[in-house]
Amino acid sequence: MRKEIIGPATLYHGDSRELRLPRVYTLVSDPQYGGGRFVSTHNSGRKGAGAAMTRTDGDFKPTEADGEHFDPQPWLDFPRIVLWGANHYCDKLPAGRSWLTWDKLDGKTPVPVASDTEYAWTSVKGPSRTFTHLWRGIMRAGEENVVHGGKLHPYQKPVALMAWSIECVKAPPNDPVFDPYMGSGSTGIAALRAGRNFVGCEIERTHFETACERIENELRQHRLIA
Repeated sequence: MRKEIIGPATLYHGDSRELRLPRVYTLVSDPQYGGGRFVSTHNSGRKGAGAAMTRTDGDFKPTEADGEHFDPQPWLDFPRIVLWGANHYCDKLPAGRSWLTWDKLDGKTPVPVASDTEYAWTSVKGPSRTFTHLWRGIMRAGEENVVHGGKLHPYQKPVALMAWSIECVKAPPNDPVFDPYMGSGSTGIAALRAGRNFVGCEIERTHFETACERIENELRQHRLIA
């Protein structure tokens, strides 16, 4: 398993289930829950006025984990957990915990082929919460807006969402954050901005390289500002 240390971030390229980490981290992740191979439609079939719209998002290829059904069991002994997409495997999770909802429309009209919301299971008890952040096709709020560049991962999450997720489980100030399915590194950036150490793992080489680059850029910008 390849290991890269970038400042306060430790990134692994390989299968996260092979890592032997102490169960002291706050785990925040958006695992690929399987059920089918991903097929990119990002740059396909635009007609009429839409044909003139340049799609900056990549034509992503299926990844090694796409066909697997996610099993959360190996991760349930961490002290604080946030797992996105958990409505697809909620039968494998303990009941009676708090849920997080991401409202992706922010008042816009729904997209026929896309979900209005996404859901996360948390290991903590208490009231469920909602986060509103526009993510409707190429209409995206914040730093992931297309004017700043395209998506870097087919299932990419906003950094703002992952930062909110860390806050919702009320992790102690110095707790490191672990993402066993880090994709392009959004959770890592959120953790670093909160002043936390980060450990991430990604099985797909292309996405691992993207995460390394994003985290290096994040730390470089922080040093420039400081």
